[in-house]
Amino acid sequence: MNTIVQLGSALSAFFAHPSLQTTYDAMNQFNALVWGPPMIFLLLFLGIYFTVKLRFIQKYTWPAVKLSVAKADSEGMVSSFGSLAVMIGATVGTGSIIGVTTAVAEGGPGALFWMVIAGFFNFAIKYSECMVAFKYRVRLPDGEYVGGPMYYLSNILKFKWLGITFAVGTLLMGFTAGSALQANSIADALREGYNLNPWYAAAFVAVFAAVVILGGVKRIASYSEWLVPIMGSLYLLIAVIVILMNFSHIPAAIATVIKGAFTGKAAAGGALGVSILAIVQAMIPGVTAGVTRAVLATEAGLGSASMAAAAARTRSATQMAIVSATSVFWAIFICSLTGIVIVLAGDYTNPNVYAANLCNSAFKTVPYIGTPILVFSLVIFSFTTIIGWGYYTEKSLQFLCKGSNILIKPSRVLFIILVFVGGIIGTSFSTDLFVGQSLLRTAEANMSTRFMWALVILTMTMMTIPNIWALWCFRKVIKKTTSKNLRALVGKQACLERAEKARAEKRARKAAKEQALAEAKAAERTMLAAKRVHRKK
Repeated sequence: MNTIVQLGSALSAFFAHPSLQTTYDAMNQFNALVWGPPMIFLLLFLGIYFTVKLRFIQKYTWPAVKLSVAKADSEGMVSSFGSLAVMIGATVGTGSIIGVTTAVAEGGPGALFWMVIAGFFNFAIKYSECMVAFKYRVRLPDGEYVGGPMYYLSNILKFKWLGITFAVGTLLMGFTAGSALQANSIADALREGYNLNPWYAAAFVAVFAAVVILGGVKRIASYSEWLVPIMGSLYLLIAVIVILMNFSHIPAAIATVIKGAFTGKAAAGGALGVSILAIVQAMIPGVTAGVTRAVLATEAGLGSASMAAAAARTRSATQMAIVSATSVFWAIFICSLTGIVIVLAGDYTNPNVYAANLCNSAFKTVPYIGTPILVFSLVIFSFTTIIGWGYYTEKSLQFLCKGSNILIKPSRVLFIILVFVGGIIGTSFSTDLFVGQSLLRTAEANMSTRFMWALVILTMTMMTIPNIWALWCFRKVIKKTTSKNLRALVGKQACLERAEKARAEKRARKAAKEQALAEAKAAERTMLAAKRVHRKK
């Protein structure tokens, strides 16, 4: 009830005095209402439901990783690994670094705990939505395969207005989190690390993004395939170094996370006699921040990743779905490392340090290599997110235009413009290549970033609600298809691996025999040569 009253007050203030601050307050209160306990319960329930019904499908993570690099033998636009790389690239920049920092800043360290819990169950949701998208994908006249929530909402469930709502939400998401917010993070990181003028950084990012996005889905997948492993390896390296440097403080950091998960910011002191209701109310900010960022970090429930899955060249819907779900594992793993690093640094309590700046202040503790690797990783993370969401934006627009590509090129231009604009938000124009101390570390300048995050969560609502309703409608199809195909798929993969192992052993035995025979012949030749020498003597 208090949230509804606060939303009414925020809306009244907005209509009385429209401004960036009042708009942010109104969106923030609406998000708090929608993404409060009901939505949190709904997402966790759906994740737990599919986890149980699919018999803890998370146990197939390692076989799925192997399947992601298997050769494809079906029709589609890109390989399974290419599709997976697009998914990981599109989520890691937004969710696994920036999303974690904002979650910890807004919900306290406990948000990290709920982010990991939600991510575990989101594996099953991600599997389900990608399986349905691939199963009901559509082939366009030009031979391209497309799919996603907007297609199965409209074509299978016959709720076109929900499909349109999802597609519009995807467009808005692409024009905020997928473009402007990522460019803002890149410019912020480069300015914070090297005092590079954001105008130049934004221009560079826009140009490189244009080169990739204008090449279509195949070029997007190709770039993601080699960028994602590089960025992941470097970032994990520096994160592990930071953690090892503070190894003695890890138990205290983990204790802070667990304590924050069940007490929250409001009850961090843990006074005796606090009622159960008060404790639950204090937990809400952390749970809300953690679960909402888990949706962004994994795209599970959001439905956007299923668009990449539908374009994959693979054997079956089950195979593509289980491969796609592994992106949740990688995203949550990176989230966990990022969160621990942020908690170890302790700057999350400083209101003047936010988003990428929060990461930068934490990684500065590693001399010489901390800032360079973080900046490079964040730039690559955000860049792959930009090109991934460029693809999602095109697919949603293509659906709204009923398969026509007439607006694709104009939308690409608009997308690139928003990338540039996002990079220069909150800065003043200057022709200098390098500028002075970053003003983005002030709370006032950070309002632009907070505003974009509030808008992102608003658009998430337009995508998540239709998608999770559709998944509930398809729950029997998902279970039936999984029960029929998954065990056989994993079993077949195991048989293929055993057969390959047997062939390798056979080749090894053959090589050993050939080597032994060659050695015997060489020994025989040596002996004959020795006899000839002896006779001559």
